Order: sequence, then C-alpha cells, then structure tokens
Amino acid sequence: MTGSSKDKIKSEVTSRLDAALNKLYHIWNEIGICESQMQERAGTVSHHLCNLLEEMVEEESILRSQIQQNIVTYSDDIKKISGELVVTPFVPKESLTMLQKEKELRAKLEGLQQEKSSRMKSLKTLRDQDQNLCEMLCATPYYVASGTVPTRDQLKDLEKHIASLSAEKETRHKEFVQTKKLIIDLFNEMDRSPDTSFERDIMCEEDDAFQLSTQNMRTLKALHTELEKKKDDMKQTTLSLWLQVHALWDRLEMEESEREAFKKDKDSFKPHVINSLKEEVARCEKLKFQNVQRFVEGIRRELLHWWGKCFYSKKQMDEFEPLTDEHYTEELLEVHERELEKVKAFYEKYHRLLDQIARREELFAKLIEFERKANDPNRYKNRRHNCLLQEEKERKKLMKELPKVEDDVREAVRNWEKENNRPFLVEGVKYDVYIIRQREAYNEQKIREKEQRQKAKAKQIQEEMIFGSKPATPSKRAFGGTTPQKTPNKVRKTDSQISIHVNVRCKTPNNKSQKRRSLRLARKVLSERNTGPTDNDSLFSQTTVSSKDGGCGSSNASLASMGSYQDFARGSLSSLGRSQSHISSVLSK
Repeated sequence: MTGSSKDKIKSEVTSRLDAALNKLYHIWNEIGICESQMQERAGTVSHHLCNLLEEMVEEESILRSQIQQNIVTYSDDIKKISGELVVTPFVPKESLTMLQKEKELRAKLEGLQQEKSSRMKSLKTLRDQDQNLCEMLCATPYYVASGTVPTRDQLKDLEKHIASLSAEKETRHKEFVQTKKLIIDLFNEMDRSPDTSFERDIMCEEDDAFQLSTQNMRTLKALHTELEKKKDDMKQTTLSLWLQVHALWDRLEMEESEREAFKKDKDSFKPHVINSLKEEVARCEKLKFQNVQRFVEGIRRELLHWWGKCFYSKKQMDEFEPLTDEHYTEELLEVHERELEKVKAFYEKYHRLLDQIARREELFAKLIEFERKANDPNRYKNRRHNCLLQEEKERKKLMKELPKVEDDVREAVRNWEKENNRPFLVEGVKYDVYIIRQREAYNEQKIREKEQRQKAKAKQIQEEMIFGSKPATPSKRAFGGTTPQKTPNKVRKTDSQISIHVNVRCKTPNNKSQKRRSLRLARKVLSERNTGPTDNDSLFSQTTVSSKDGGCGSSNASLASMGSYQDFARGSLSSLGRSQSHISSVLSK
C-alpha cells in the first residue's frame, strides 16, 4: 500500500470518527446527560473502536499465517513426494508474493500426487499379477518396500520378474529335492524319526506332491538348518562329555580295562551314546566329591601346567588365593575348576601366539645348553669326532633359527596388541622386557659361575701352597686283549694339574715312540727342578711318570708324587738322584 492511499484512508476515518463523536455529544446534550456520564460513554465508544480494529488486525494476521503455513506444508509435501518419486523437488522463485508462491506450490503438489497415484495403481496391478503367479508357481514375490512409491526402474524390474517366474519354479524344485535328501541323511545320522506333519510330508510324500510355496520353502530351509545345528550340538556335546569323562577318569586313576570296556560301541554321537556319557559323568562326579582333596590337588597340578603354557607370572599365580587353601570342600573344588577352564580358554584362544613363544623358549634353552657344553673342560673326553661335528652343525643351525623365531614372535605380539588394544604380557611384563630380563639374568648367571670357579681355583691354590697337592691317580690304559688307538689320547692340561704318563710295553710296535715321549717329559720335569720356583708354581701341583707291566715280567716303577710346586723345587738331592736313576732305567729299556 502506498503512503498516499494510507493517508487518504486515515483522513477519511478521522473525519467520520469526528462527525460521529459530534453527533453523539449532541444527542447526549439533548438527553441531558451529565459531563461524567458523557466521558464514560465516550470511553465505551473508544473501547469498541479499538476492539474492532484489533479484531480486524488479528483476522488479517491469521490469514497471513495461514498462507505462510500453506507454503511450508506444500513445500514439505512436495519434498517428501519428490523423494518418493525420485525427482528433483520444486522450489518457487524468491521474487514471488506469498499468494503467488502458494498458488504455484499447490499446483505442483497436485501434479506430483497424480504421478504418485498413477505409479501406485501400476504397482498394484503388477503386484496382483505377481502374487497370482507366485501362488501358482510357489515363487517369492518381487519385493517393493511397503508404504513407498516405486520408481520407474522398479516397475520395469517387476515386469521382468514376472516373466522369470517359470524358471524360478524349476530352480525351487531342484533345491527341494537336494534339501530333502540332506534332511533324510541327517535323520538317519542322528537316529531320529519325524515328529511334525511337515517332517512326515518331506520324508514320505513324492517330490511332485510337495507344494513349493514360499512358506514351505522357508520352513524347509529352516528345518535343514535346525537339523544341522542339532547335529553339530550333538557332536559338540559328545566331545565335551568325552573330555569330561577322560578328565574324571584321569583324576580318579581309573583302570585302563574299565575305560576300554566303557568305550566299546560308543564311537558315534547318537542319543544313546550321549545318555551313556552323561550317566558316566554323573557316576564319576559322585566319586569325585567323595575324593575332594585328591581332585583339588590334581587340578592344582593341571593349573601349574597350564599357567606355565600361558606364561603366567608368579604374581598372577599368587592372585589365585585358593591355591594354598587347605580346607578341602566342594566349593573349593568348583573354584579350582572354574580357574582351570578360564586358563584353558585363554590358551585355546591365543594358542598360536603362545606356541610361538614356547618355541622360542625351547630354542633359547638349547642355546644355553650348547654354551654349557662349550664351556665344559671335559667335553673332548670320551667324545667321538662325529658327535662334535654334529653338535657344531646343530649350534650353527640354532644361531640362524633363533633370531628369525624371535622376530616372528615380536611381529605376532605387535599384531595381538593392535587387535586387542592392550599389552601382551609374558610372566607379567611386556614381551620385549621379558626377553631383555631373560638375557640379563643369563649373563649374570654366567658371571656368578665364573666368579665361583675363580674362587674355587684360588682356594685350591692356597690349600696346595699350605698343605701340598694331593697325589694324582695315574690314568690306566688297557694293553692286553684290546686294539690300541692310532693316536694316543691327549691329556688336557688344567690350571691345577699336569699329568704325565709314560707307558712302557715290552717288544711292542709303539715302544720307541713311548720312549721318545717319556724322554721329553722327563727332561721337562728335570728342567723345572733345576730352574726353581716360578709364577706358574700352581700349574705343576702333581707330576707322575709311571710304567706298567706289559707282560714281560718287569716290575712297576713310578716317579714319586710331588706336593706343591715349592715342595717340588725344594726336593732333596737324594730324591732327585733316585728320580734321575729311575728315569734313566726306564729310558734304557
């Protein structure tokens, strides 16, 4: 509305209001109404006029709101139907007035509603055709979500579906025949007879007599699935019962003959086998509660075994407080059984990773064993050359295999931690920390062993310096009736002893070599006597030269055993003379 028209109306209303008020005051004067009553009546006129204007404004506001509401409603309906029809929603121009927008939106909504009604009519017609054919051919109707408007593509697909129902009938019939055969086999395997009329129809009626309705096909599949599940459940039940029976037998220390007698003709999972196993479990359970203490102790041994397989730490083991409870009751037994099942379940769930860690532990133990053998001073005694070569090959193979296995275990642990979002603990710590601690502990053990050997050696030297060395026992070598070795055994010189053996045999092929060897050793002994004490005193705590009767009637002769090297150096001239004469007599032979 323009400003001039508004002013014109305002002027006209004002003039009419002025004229009306003048007339009213004239009438009130003629009547003789007092001034106060005139003011009261004038107020009433003003009130009526204000109410009238307010009502007019309110009615016009309501009209405006209704138009706005219509615009919003039409827009929402257009958007909803456009979504159902899969078309782009209509949006009016912003320059249009409210009445123009309402008009255009109403017209567009009517057009969309007609399109929706047309598609729904087509869908109903095609659905009726599809349903009739499905009832005839026992096929599944084409699915269009209820309460939705089909798209043009869906209507085309529904038409194609109706054309393909004849092929579906053949497919369904083939499926029925195959499923029926599987169901009959399952009934026979489980030693079961049909219970319901539907099962009897499948087992007894001809294939063509069975109605291939959607419900029947669904029920047929459900029956097959149910029977498969029951078969698996019966197998699992049988396996679980056998495990219980064997565990109870082991804990009760049942005789093998009694076990074999029960196992006879029970290699299936049929109901009579399951019932027999349940009865045996009940019988053994009764015996179990009569021997609660023995069962608890047996389970504790099993727990220690499985804790070890799962690499539990001592802290984790100590957390199971009933382990040390000596009040043997059925409740204590049940607590132990639950803990055992929990540990077994943990191992079963992560057995691949745990087996890898166990393999690494086995290889590490072998490595320690090889190092122990390598440090053994007697490893070359009574060992064949081939055995040493084989041991060396195995050691080299182990040195290659162990790092690879450790890398594989670390990778498996990382994958486990990523999947479970928590650290994998071995004996209560992370795996890398466990490896480091294990190697540090082994290195510390080696250092302690070395220190112990050094202390023992120092103690032995000190005792020999004070009390003298003990006489060494000459090594005995058999001559008569045995084949001599090609290479004489080499006697290893240790820090505390050097044993010198001079073997004399009359008229033997090795007599000259024995004499030469004895001469060298004797010269060495005499040289050490003449030079006096040295830093290597403790190396010659025992020196023995012996000759043994080789069957020629000669008497045994031996160089007297010496004490410590100081005693050896301080030997009397007479003892030295006797030794020299003895050696000379030996060499002259």
